[in-house]
Amino acid sequence: MHKLLILGLTLLLTPNLQGQTGETDPGRLDQIQAQRLEKSAHPRPEQVTFAEKAITEAGRFAGRIPIGFEIRGLGPGAGPTIVSTRRWSSPGDRIVTRLWGVGTLHNFYNVGTGMEVRRFPANNLSLALEGLHADSPQLDYYGPGPNSSIHNQTTFRREDTLFDVRVNLQAGMHPPQNCRLGELLLNVGPGTDSSLPTTESVFGPSEAPGIDIQSNFLIGGCSVRTDFRDFPEDPHKGIFVEAGYNHYSAQTHGQFSFHRVSGAAEQYIPFFNGKRVIAIRERTELSFHSSDQVVPFYLQPTLASDTELRGFRRYRFYDENLVALTAEYRWEINSALDLALFVDGGEVFHRPNQFSFSKIENSEGFGFIFKRHRATVARLDTGFSREGTRVWVRLNNIF
Repeated sequence: MHKLLILGLTLLLTPNLQGQTGETDPGRLDQIQAQRLEKSAHPRPEQVTFAEKAITEAGRFAGRIPIGFEIRGLGPGAGPTIVSTRRWSSPGDRIVTRLWGVGTLHNFYNVGTGMEVRRFPANNLSLALEGLHADSPQLDYYGPGPNSSIHNQTTFRREDTLFDVRVNLQAGMHPPQNCRLGELLLNVGPGTDSSLPTTESVFGPSEAPGIDIQSNFLIGGCSVRTDFRDFPEDPHKGIFVEAGYNHYSAQTHGQFSFHRVSGAAEQYIPFFNGKRVIAIRERTELSFHSSDQVVPFYLQPTLASDTELRGFRRYRFYDENLVALTAEYRWEINSALDLALFVDGGEVFHRPNQFSFSKIENSEGFGFIFKRHRATVARLDTGFSREGTRVWVRLNNIF
């Protein structure tokens, strides 16, 4: 109950609108009406706060240089990130090509290139080709399932090389659809954090499937999404829904093949003239396979990050299936700053029918959302859980 009191007390403590009673002189009413007409005929320009000016100027400066600065989650401890992106397009944006590189502390990096052919062959179809290579040299693993212990923290390395072909279809008023076919080349080995034991030295194949043998994967699937949010980068009302299916076909070890169904939904409920918002987000990932197959631990969904279970360490929980739910109360202090109070819940479980309310983990906390021009540019969150306090700063992937 104490987790819900945060939202309840905040709602109760918000200022109440108070009406005024009593008689007003008719002449005074005429004067008020004349003032209203004068204001509507000569509207004052919208006042911009100092904070909004500062954020806008910082965004303009960042847009002039090819190298950017972010804080993102390539992995635990990744921290500040340098991003460089180049984009070229043909007249009318018919063909768009991109080249990017991402580097961060502890030698995390991601480089890639892609090309998109739009309106091919018709106006409602586009084709995208992409290739990337990523190296995460020290990812944390605590063991499988909801009962894993924080004292069993280990580290492993994961290298990904992905070649992807995507077809995007926008057919009339129907939700846009996306289908893909790709090949994922994987390499998993000991982590580079010398302060922690390696995953393979603590966990065997029964607790970390795929730690002893690995396989590359062919991935094929489709997704569909619908978006009715008023401002996708700073929503105050509306809903967003996305669902997808992917089949992971192991090329050398068939016991690692599996199907995955995923879904995410967001809803925003405004009140007090849109200055207060209740934001709700749900995410689900379910894996299906035969009884003699298993999902490798490095491809299992993970729970706890800068958007879910924010009171726990990143990637704290691993298993084949996941359900996560977040509720936030957002209060617009001014046009450049929101205050958020949140409650997070979630659980990982081994089989789709093994979900249990008794094993749901939860955390709560507060945060500040920095905005400009109906777009969110940064968040600072503090989350609390049974395992301590975590502080998250991020400049991308903002819920």
